[in-house]
Amino acid sequence: MVGIIFGLLGGLALFIFSLKSMSDGLQKIAGRKTHAVMGILTSMPLVGVLVGALITIVIQSSTFVTVMVVGFVNTKMLNLKQAISVIIGANVGTTLTAQLVAFRVTDLWVFLAVVGFAAYFLFKRKVIKDTGFVVFSLGMLLLGMTLMSQAMVPLRHDPAFQNLMLTFGDNRILAVLVGAVFTALIQSSTAATGVILAMTLQDLIPFHAALPLVLGTNIGTTVTAVFASIGGSLSARRAAIAHVLFNVFGVALFLVFLTQFERLILAISPAYDVSRQVANAHTMFSVITAALFLPFIGQFAKLLTKIIPGEDILAENGAIHLDWRMVGNPVVAISHAQQELLRMAQFAGENIKLAVEGFLEKDEKKLAAMKEQERVVDGLEKEIVRYLAKVSQSGMGDDMAVRHAGLLHAANDIERVSDHADNIADLAQNAIDNNVNFSDEAVEEIKSMYTLVAEVYGLAIQSVRDDDSTLIPKVKELEAKIDNKEEALRTSHIQRLREGSCSADGGVIFSDIISNFERIGDHSNNISHVPQGKL
Repeated sequence: MVGIIFGLLGGLALFIFSLKSMSDGLQKIAGRKTHAVMGILTSMPLVGVLVGALITIVIQSSTFVTVMVVGFVNTKMLNLKQAISVIIGANVGTTLTAQLVAFRVTDLWVFLAVVGFAAYFLFKRKVIKDTGFVVFSLGMLLLGMTLMSQAMVPLRHDPAFQNLMLTFGDNRILAVLVGAVFTALIQSSTAATGVILAMTLQDLIPFHAALPLVLGTNIGTTVTAVFASIGGSLSARRAAIAHVLFNVFGVALFLVFLTQFERLILAISPAYDVSRQVANAHTMFSVITAALFLPFIGQFAKLLTKIIPGEDILAENGAIHLDWRMVGNPVVAISHAQQELLRMAQFAGENIKLAVEGFLEKDEKKLAAMKEQERVVDGLEKEIVRYLAKVSQSGMGDDMAVRHAGLLHAANDIERVSDHADNIADLAQNAIDNNVNFSDEAVEEIKSMYTLVAEVYGLAIQSVRDDDSTLIPKVKELEAKIDNKEEALRTSHIQRLREGSCSADGGVIFSDIISNFERIGDHSNNISHVPQGKL
């Protein structure tokens, strides 16, 4: 019995570790594309379901997807309706691993291990090494399944174990609870299902006893998302509860019609192949519940707002998109950092506008508002840098590493843009305090240069928001225009000084303002290169 227990636990440990390694490796390969796929979500529930299933199939972890969804909802990147649809899709996508095991591909572990090992150690290209790591991890996962299955062979003739399996067949509710608790303990429905399939491969458990255990895994897997939502926003908690209610309701419904469901699975599955029957049941449960819930996602979202009432209260001046619980998950964390960076960029852009308007209109209230908002930008830059520094402690693929470094640089450049706006505000306040006047020509020149600066900064931020490197040439072109315009304005300014149409004090302020404009153009050019990874 000791040998059986350690053999089972050893196989399970290898299975879970390999599953985590494979998921991490796939995340490195998928990188930013995972968030890009998430970004195509619309209000159509079917799109969300398909996206959820696709990402789960690619990453091979429904737990990762549901935790990612909770994080996105917590930072307002997804609404509740979208989150529900993605979670439903994740339930469908996670059944792929069970299907692979059920088709008896476990003997391929040697081939996959050799190929993966060779790719990882013999090639220098990062994408090939990461792919090799994933293939090797898949081989180890199948080896873990094989070890679990082999460890259970002696149980074929154990009367106590046989009686326990009969109990599960007779008491379906107990079996569901056992499956749920076991899954909650090991934090992986795929691993829990793997243990059940390992038993079926050795003919240790009949289909009618394995079925409720598999149904129970769908309840146990919701615990991780619930833990992830603790301390989060109301919307994040609603998304986690949505996962719980969806799976609990689905399992309860299937228990009522379990006999009919068994007949359906037996009709579409190979006879006497319990592992295929269990895998098909796992898939059909997720597909049928998804189809039943799909038309009612809107009503389900409204129900959740009644179960968990209230509204989220977010700090206006602090970071609202950074979720520190996600720093160990680079794909999610970097998406959050980018959202906060764009929010910071909006404040910085408003600061330029307030400073210029305060100067042109001699409006001290706008200058004061700019000063207050400048402190917000400084605070956000520090929070984003701290957040990204913490994220850097987790492993990430090349694509994510470039994005990570780019966002760090962009945060610094955006903060410097706001600093130059602050300089302009100081110059404007100086002009007001000393009653310095400017010629109409000087005012029009400042207006025209501000128009260029606002355009180039807006395009730079758009390039980050849309991950669009095609905007870089346009930004570069505008930045060159700003440089040329600065030289031309200095020449015309010197001419006005000679003619006496501009005072010496006004001339100094004018020169400093256009110099700050030119520096904003330089920083905008730096920001625009983030999508291309040129740092």
